[in-house]
Amino acid sequence: MYKHLLTNPKLARLVADLTSDGHLQIQGHRHIASFYSKSISEIKSVERKFIELFNIKGKLYLDQRPVGKNPNPIKRYKIFFISKPISIFLRDIGTPVGNKTNNPFEVPNWIFKGNPNLKIAYLKGLYDAEGSIFCIKNKRWRMSLRMAKNKEILDSGIKYFEQIRSMLKEFKIKSSPVRCYKLNIRKDGSISYNVHIDIEKSSFRNFLKYVGFDHPEKRKKLLYALRVSGKAANAAPCRGADRGN
Repeated sequence: MYKHLLTNPKLARLVADLTSDGHLQIQGHRHIASFYSKSISEIKSVERKFIELFNIKGKLYLDQRPVGKNPNPIKRYKIFFISKPISIFLRDIGTPVGNKTNNPFEVPNWIFKGNPNLKIAYLKGLYDAEGSIFCIKNKRWRMSLRMAKNKEILDSGIKYFEQIRSMLKEFKIKSSPVRCYKLNIRKDGSISYNVHIDIEKSSFRNFLKYVGFDHPEKRKKLLYALRVSGKAANAAPCRGADRGN
């Protein structure tokens, strides 16, 4: 029903959105695709993709529950798209289902072996949500992509990041080897690891040229990092250099 969409970069971007800050639930009678963000513009962007691709609108909610260990409520938005045919289609084309920390997944084959526009859309979606750009203490800039993976599927997580490295390389963007470090012991007794790769400043210009950010703060940092070089870079302050952006 929707197979004609497999050449559409907007679908590749949507799969990346759901792989990062989204969630695909298929359980019993529940068939729901959802997305979470503190930015209403990001929520609206996801909804536009669902409307353009599937002609379905979402149900928008304001979520002000505490997140993680922070006892203070954080204002964020969540949007739900309820459709069995769409949810099954998204699953069948490689969108991760359920808890992404515990469940293995790969870059969907139609993207990984697809045309450059599909790959760019997918990479942009991942880096907009899960990527960060920052300056470490010795004034060296880095761009990082990180995801948490259960120890039981760590090999799968590493393979996924190797796929991302391969895609970046196609656009002359050099990245570090895949690195892992232990995060914590979770409530269920399982151990999670942070899996990540870094892009050094020498590849920032190619990242901007071929992939780039839609996220305004990350785009601003990338452009700033490219404006400073050599001694200027060492003397320049690391504006907004926390790893969360």
